[in-house]
Amino acid sequence: MKVPKSSYRLRIANARPNLNAVVIFRFWFVALGILSFLGSAGARAQTADVYTVTGVSVDITAAAAAAARKQAIEEGHRLALNRLLQRLVLREHLNRIPTLTRAELDSLVLSFGIDSERRSSVRYIGDLRFQFGRAGVRAFLQKLNVGFAETRSKNILLLPVYSVAGASLLWDDPNPWLNAWNQISPSDGLVPIRLPAGDLTDIRDITAEQAASGNERQLTLIAERYGAHAALVAKASQDLDPATGTTMINVATRYFGGGGWESTVIQSFAFGEGETAETVLVRAAQEVSRQIEEDWKRGNLLRFDRSSELIADLAIEDLREWVDIRQRLRQIAFLRNTQLVSVSRRQMSVRLSFFGDAQQLRVALDQRDLVLEQSEVNWTLRDRRTGPDVTPAEKER
Repeated sequence: MKVPKSSYRLRIANARPNLNAVVIFRFWFVALGILSFLGSAGARAQTADVYTVTGVSVDITAAAAAAARKQAIEEGHRLALNRLLQRLVLREHLNRIPTLTRAELDSLVLSFGIDSERRSSVRYIGDLRFQFGRAGVRAFLQKLNVGFAETRSKNILLLPVYSVAGASLLWDDPNPWLNAWNQISPSDGLVPIRLPAGDLTDIRDITAEQAASGNERQLTLIAERYGAHAALVAKASQDLDPATGTTMINVATRYFGGGGWESTVIQSFAFGEGETAETVLVRAAQEVSRQIEEDWKRGNLLRFDRSSELIADLAIEDLREWVDIRQRLRQIAFLRNTQLVSVSRRQMSVRLSFFGDAQQLRVALDQRDLVLEQSEVNWTLRDRRTGPDVTPAEKER
């Protein structure tokens, strides 16, 4: 069948009155192809990395191999759920979560697998992985009135600066503060923290003094080389509290770059009986790591009681660009629905329905390299990966 050369017009339901919702294409199947990619939030893919728990180690001994395996798998389910809850839920709300029966626990798990296993006649050792269902976990936590977040941050580069005798240590050996960070377990939460290697390239990029003073140019340089979205300078020092005479480790953490990260937090850690500076520094690193997670969760809580929507203009070059952006939109926890409002040759307008406020949505989009901005007239959405900023109106020309 020969396709006529005349243009086809497609009007999209529920478009804004002041938008041109008439879409002109030379081939009608191009329009239908674009629309076939659109779906509701209910069909969007689950953020697998947030609801996937891997490396769950179990080691159970029982009267027989079969009994040991059964107990190990049940224990694995509980360990995996505990790790997921610590990842998502505010620390002060964890005590609201009751102990679940095996049936209740199973209802939250989509699937589990065994990455490795060893067994004897009475013992089972294995490494398991679990995929939890987002809808089920959300409903479970909402019912308990528990605050939780799902947005995963991009990588954060942490630079541990230790102040002693008026000098700042970063790449020096030893740096007990850097050593302390190297001793704690990597984050299993929503904020992936990277530590620098301390090699010659790091030494070239930034000095301890530049990090301590917040030299944004050098901090940006080293963060970008590590593929980090932001740099976090954690300055630690050992001081004497003049009021009590207690020896303290004081830590000031300051963020540079990255949406939603501009803040400074100060924490103090007193020496316990028999503790050395090294043990207090490790304890401080653990607590600072937890606080980074808590601050991120608190700023990105899912607020199901607050719904908003906006329409954003998006400049595109071709269908493949839109498909890629839509895949990233489907990974945004805050989005309830994404609806196409209008399409032209170089521009789309998209209605975004979401939980919470626009600032939370902007931070979440930023983690997927999508930039949401408000102009004098409307909102615009652009892909940071495509290079120089180009507005939809400019692409239309």
